[in-house]
Amino acid sequence: MRQQHATAPVQRSGFAERHRAAREAVLTSQRGRLVEAMVESVDSKGYPATTLTDIVARARVSRSTFYDHFANKEECFVEAAHTGVDIMATRIAEELAQLPPDADAAAKIESIVVTFCRTVAAEPDFARLVLVESFSVNQAAVGYRDLAVDRFAQLYRLCYDQARAADPTLPEISDERIALIPDAIGERTRRVIRTDGPAQVPELAPLFLQFAMTTLGLPTPS
Repeated sequence: MRQQHATAPVQRSGFAERHRAAREAVLTSQRGRLVEAMVESVDSKGYPATTLTDIVARARVSRSTFYDHFANKEECFVEAAHTGVDIMATRIAEELAQLPPDADAAAKIESIVVTFCRTVAAEPDFARLVLVESFSVNQAAVGYRDLAVDRFAQLYRLCYDQARAADPTLPEISDERIALIPDAIGERTRRVIRTDGPAQVPELAPLFLQFAMTTLGLPTPS
């Protein structure tokens, strides 16, 4: 059963347009079409059942073109995982840039959490590939998922350091404790994707935000 939350973080206008622009910048090339074809096929059939024929047919390219870019199906999958992580990182950076220059740590953390959840819903195929399918393929793909977690941990560290600069009474927090935030959010997201689907992830944004702020010892934005 999905958890319902009474409130949701404020959503800034223009998200869909900014997301579309970021996506097109990554996927409009021939290599990008192959990556997108891999993602769509894996979402439809799963990685084991996806064939080279499926990929080139969806991308509308020849087999020789595929081999111009990738040595095999597995390499294409790893590139897809890398692309999914890059799309997420780009979207978070872009939404943070929409905040006022004097935005505090709480506003930045809220933006990170909300953007993560909304991007999962906007890119369900990529989200499933990175957070679910990568664990069944190879270590390189899992490595890109772990890279995403590390990037999130660094963002939370920067936000907390900003909060401490504004309030020196806040205690030091270890990197290991901060890393628990994206670890836990990523695992819960993976489970929700599998049970309820990526579209349900934005409903969890208030819960994720509360968890992040509580872990950091900061007040949750009202």
